Parts: sequence; structure tokens; C-alpha cells
Amino acid sequence: MDEVISQSNDAYGLGSKVEDENVYEPVPTRGNTLPQEEVNSAAVKERKLRVNCYAIVTIIALVMSVLSLIVALVAVSYATIELNNQQGQLGSSSLEMESQINQIRLSNDQCKIQISDLHTHLNNSNQMLNDSNQQIQIIFQDVREIIATVSVSSCSDIPQYKPSGEYWIATNATSSPVQVYCDMDRTSCSCSTTGGWMRVANLDMTDRNQNCPDGFRLVNRTTPPLRICGRPGPTGCVSTTYPTHGVEHSRVCGRVIGYQDKTTDGFAPYYFNRTVTIDDVYVAGVSLTHGQLPRQHIWTFANAINEVSSNRWVCPCTRPDLAYTGAVPPFIGQDYFCETASRQLLSLDNAFIFFPDDPVWDGQGCEGTSTCCEFNNPPWFCKQLPQPTTDDIELRLCGDEDTENEDTPLELVEIDVEEGT
Repeated sequence: MDEVISQSNDAYGLGSKVEDENVYEPVPTRGNTLPQEEVNSAAVKERKLRVNCYAIVTIIALVMSVLSLIVALVAVSYATIELNNQQGQLGSSSLEMESQINQIRLSNDQCKIQISDLHTHLNNSNQMLNDSNQQIQIIFQDVREIIATVSVSSCSDIPQYKPSGEYWIATNATSSPVQVYCDMDRTSCSCSTTGGWMRVANLDMTDRNQNCPDGFRLVNRTTPPLRICGRPGPTGCVSTTYPTHGVEHSRVCGRVIGYQDKTTDGFAPYYFNRTVTIDDVYVAGVSLTHGQLPRQHIWTFANAINEVSSNRWVCPCTRPDLAYTGAVPPFIGQDYFCETASRQLLSLDNAFIFFPDDPVWDGQGCEGTSTCCEFNNPPWFCKQLPQPTTDDIELRLCGDEDTENEDTPLELVEIDVEEGT
């Protein structure tokens, strides 16, 4: 049987059976045997095919790698662009943020300034409030003074222990209380009483805050520096009135200080024209009166030409040996001061000069032959009036020539009145 099978296999080219019954060794046959060249050619083709496959796969892999690289580069480019955009946006945001920060800082500075201004306003308001409180206190004090003195009609009614100063008084002549200066220690006058004097005139041209009375001429001199009040120019008198506020008074106290300018004539205007009255130009100097038509005499201040002449232009107290009869007007009596600043005869060369070194009516600078510094004890006068009066007091500065020839400009005027009998 085995032989039959073997022959069958040989016949069909299946090979012969070997030791392993399941393994067959090919037996060349005519039907499955190829020529050697074809076998080699097939092997080469197979190898070429494999090489071509490997090349294709490699190329595909390279292409894929290149594509992946391109994709990666594109992605990197997009990422770079996005990053740049983000950085640009970040930079823009940073600029905006910096601008906002600067605006915040500016607003903060403005806020600080406003707070500082607010503090300043608050401080000013507090100061204004304090000032207002002080003013209110002053007003209340004034009201208290008014209430306390509303029944006082003159400085004489104020208790003697009160200090000198401003006080409120009320008289029948005034519709409301008025504030006046009361001198509670008046010892400079030659009057016998002290205290309770009401000041009605207080001109002091050494105080640059004061001005000349209306109608007077302001004279400014530089050598030495003087501010004084003279006549406006023409022959005659310039006048000012000092109110007494209806206070009844019977004594007048005061002083007047002036300067000699050129050839003043003393009482000569009256001496050479005996028809002049107290309402006329009767003196070169000051006439102090009260009332009208006719005026009532209080005191006269005469400014004479010099201390050495023997004529009617000198003071009676300068040359008592001459004793000019009738040189002094009878309506004056002995109530006057007369003085000169010139110590020599005035020639044409020195007649028209100003005498700044020796003020007149101050009781100083009299020569040995003159008794003018002793007569009535200048500079203060005290006049007991014939009867009490409520008249205001008038001061006239007079000259019988224009100011090109004579004047007596004034530096100081102080007048007080007192109630009494």
C-alpha cells in the first residue's frame, strides 16, 4: 500500500515521505520546476518592489515629517503673532494703565490741594469767626458803655476814678449818645480843677494819619521835615469849628503851636485900624472864639515880627519899655499869648524867610529883653467864661497880608472844655 501511495505521490510530484510523516520534501518535476534565470529575475523584482515600497514609505514619512514641520512652523508663527498681539495689547494696556495711574496721581494731587485749600478756608473761617467774636465783644462792650453812661450828660459826670478815654454821653442837644474823649487827669492846664474835661479839638500834624481842616493849606517842608496847616493865600482868615455836642461848659483849656513865616505883624492890624472888631482881621495869628454876631473871645495867639524892633509890629511883652498904648484890642484884654521867632531886624534880604527852629506860643526861645515866655505861662491857657455856654468853638487863622508876605501855619491844636460855674 505504501508503495502504491509513494508511486502516486511521485506521479503527482508530491514528493516522497521522509522520516516525519508530516514533512514532504519537494521533488523536482517537470511541472513545477522554473528555469534558473526566471527565478533570479523574480527575486530581483521582489527586491526592487521591496526597495520601492521602502522608498515610498520613507518618502511618505519624510513628506509627513515636512508637513508636520510646516504645521509646527505655522503653529509657531501663529503663536508668535498671537504673542506679539498679546504683547502689543499688553503694551497698550500698560500705557493705558500708566495713563490711568498718572490721572489717579493727578487727581490725588488735586485732592491734596483741595484739602489744603479747605484747611486754609477753615483756618480763615476760624480766624474770621474769632474776629467776629471779638467785634461782637467790642460791640457788646460799647453797648454796655452806652447803657452805663446813657444818663451822663458830660465828662464831668463820670466818676473821678475812671481812666481817661472814650466815653458815651447824651445831652438834650443830641438825638442819640455820642462818643467823646474824656480827660480825667487834666493837670497840664493852669485851671484849678482836674479831670472831667471833654476834648473838642485834637490836631497833631506830626501824625501823618491826620490832615489839615477843610479850607486850610497843607504845607510840606523838607528842611526840617514839617507838615503844617496855613492860610490858603489871600488876606483874611481861614476858619474851622470844633463841636461841643451841646455840652454846657464854662471853662476852656488848650494850646496852639505854630511857626512864623515871613514878616508877621502881631497886633498891628488892630493898632493901625482901630475900627476893626473881633469879627475882623485884628491879629496876625489865631483867634479863638465861640458864638456868632458878635463872636465871644476866648483866647488870641499873636505872631509878631521880631524881638528887637521899636515899632508897633512887636509883642507888647517883647518891649515892655515901649508900652504902646492901645496896642492890644480891648475885647481881648489879657487873654492872649504873643511871641516871635525872629531875633533880628529883617532887611530886604532876609525879610521873606521861614523860621523853623523856634515854634511860636510854646513859651520857649524868648530873649533876655522879652517877657513873652512868662506872660500867662504858655503854652497852656485856661479861660473862665463869663457864663456857661453850649456854643461850639471856632478857630480862625488870620493875616492882614497875603501868604506871600506873612503866615503862621499851625502844627498842633488841642482844646478841652469843662462843665462848671
